[in-house]
Amino acid sequence: MSAPLRIVWLSFAPLERSAGKTSSGVASVRYRLLLPSAALHAEGADSKVIAFAAGTLLERCRGASAVVLGKLLARDVAREARDALALVAQLRAARVAVLADFSDDHFADPVRGEAYRALANAVDAVVASTPELAEVLRQQTRVPVSVVTDPVEGERGEPRVPARPPFRLLWFGHGTNVDTLQPAMQQLRGLPVALTLVTAPGAGAEQMEARFRPWSIRAVFDELRQCDAVFIPSNPQDPRKTVKSPNRFTESVWAGRFVLAHPLPAYRELAECGWVGEDLGAGVKWLAAHADQALARIHRGQEVIGARFSSRAVGAAWKLAIEQALRPT
Repeated sequence: MSAPLRIVWLSFAPLERSAGKTSSGVASVRYRLLLPSAALHAEGADSKVIAFAAGTLLERCRGASAVVLGKLLARDVAREARDALALVAQLRAARVAVLADFSDDHFADPVRGEAYRALANAVDAVVASTPELAEVLRQQTRVPVSVVTDPVEGERGEPRVPARPPFRLLWFGHGTNVDTLQPAMQQLRGLPVALTLVTAPGAGAEQMEARFRPWSIRAVFDELRQCDAVFIPSNPQDPRKTVKSPNRFTESVWAGRFVLAHPLPAYRELAECGWVGEDLGAGVKWLAAHADQALARIHRGQEVIGARFSSRAVGAAWKLAIEQALRPT
């Protein structure tokens, strides 16, 4: 009987401890490190997430089968990358397999691009959050590239669609996505909707014609329970957006809410689970006229998400990616 996998996941963001559990306000840490680690631990692996601290990690990683590096996050990304690359060299010299996880395309950025490229070429394997990002990575590195999606977070909610207008529409997301809100709100102008925006202050959302709530994990799930539907605008012509994962889409459907989204590749694959199209206003009109069909799409979406985006399903995909990195080439 083979020994269980021993996996260390390294977060470049601080970790929080509350009620005996480790968490993070950074979505990529939860989706790409904490939830997969917990899923593999539940399946018998020795799996833990620790915070990156230069100069102190080699001993804490000793004996690991593999180490997974999370997303570089520091403002001084060049320094952070240098520290990470030094650790990668030490780990590989100690015959520990090293994987780097990528959930964004920053390769065109003059500073971040160099750091991301160096890390992608220093490790044994890389993991991308979407097939589109995997294609970008294959242009940047010769190491093997795997695709592992984001797991859904939170409890499965009871599907519900609005009975009558005005419809309470929710948007939540990172401040870097606020630039897509104003064009989307123009598409919704004149329709019987009331908008709530949940994001960190300072990105401009609090000045828009909508109810604003500062982002927190609790705020997102509170608003998902209260809203009638979720709208997710984007810009399908922006290469940085087209590689995005479907986590906001899946999160919302899993909570039992109908989703209206612009046609990013990750959303188009889930069109049967919500409404995906160029004009979100047309989506609102469709929802108003097809409540029964909308409810059926939520039910169908929850079945799809349970099969493909559960922590267990995503943990199995991570296990495969890690085992492939462990195989001799």
